[in-house]
Amino acid sequence: MALNPALMKQDSAPLLAWHYTLGSHLLRILENGHILPHDQTDTPAVECPLVWFSLNQRYEPSAAKRLEVNGVAQPPTLEVMRQLGNGVYRLGVPPRSLLTGETLRKHARISKDRWQTLAQQAQACGAAISEWYGTIDPVPSSDCVIEVWQPDGSWARVASPQR
Repeated sequence: MALNPALMKQDSAPLLAWHYTLGSHLLRILENGHILPHDQTDTPAVECPLVWFSLNQRYEPSAAKRLEVNGVAQPPTLEVMRQLGNGVYRLGVPPRSLLTGETLRKHARISKDRWQTLAQQAQACGAAISEWYGTIDPVPSSDCVIEVWQPDGSWARVASPQR
């Protein structure tokens, strides 16, 4: 049986969990030296802020910033986010360094009811909660692969961790 070299190369690349963000936020991350855990406005006070990541290798739909158009909230396209947010970026780390599922829920003190609500919101926007990873700790930006979204739909590497 002959092996396909293209498939071998693809399989040898490490799978990364991605933190998707806008260029305007990336500047703050790089200035701080960390991706900092962040609360949403509706996050209950008992929960720990999280740094969210996704195994979605194209884009995490739940990370899309909402725009209001004619009074209706809707997710913008990646192109619109690129234009309005000074680019769309992702910071990648190995998923083994993160928490997922029930372990993530418990560490962040997210109630089962709220976790279920988050899962329903994820499904509604086309995301899969099974791809979600996270941490309650800051993530050093120097440990991250950084890529920028290109208008052709591809991702271009702009930085790799110094090893």
